[in-house]
Amino acid sequence: MLGGIILLNQVCVLTVKVDDIKKAVEFYTNVLSFKVSKYYGEKLVSLIHNEIPIVLEETEPFDTETRQSVLFGILSENLDKDVEALKAKGVSLLFDEPQPCPPGRFTIIKDPAGNQIELVEFSS
Repeated sequence: MLGGIILLNQVCVLTVKVDDIKKAVEFYTNVLSFKVSKYYGEKLVSLIHNEIPIVLEETEPFDTETRQSVLFGILSENLDKDVEALKAKGVSLLFDEPQPCPPGRFTIIKDPAGNQIELVEFSS
């Protein structure tokens, strides 16, 4: 935050929702030639990418016609302050409080069209 202005304009991660993590890793590594950076348990894998990290996350099967399958994350330097400022502006949040994740904490907001955007604060 700079002088009370929220600075949420730096994309820091791209999450791809998949229904089978093993098949997804096989596709992204063998077909598209990505390399695995790190496994965060059985359902979350980070791929090596020069600019923005790409994360594959296994979720329950869903209809991609009605549900978003790619989610981009925006860097937050202070998630608690940003959440309060966004609430004050009437932004729709999926969680009342930031949630833990392997690299730190996150929350998800919705844009006016209902698209989900992840806000991520990395642990020091």
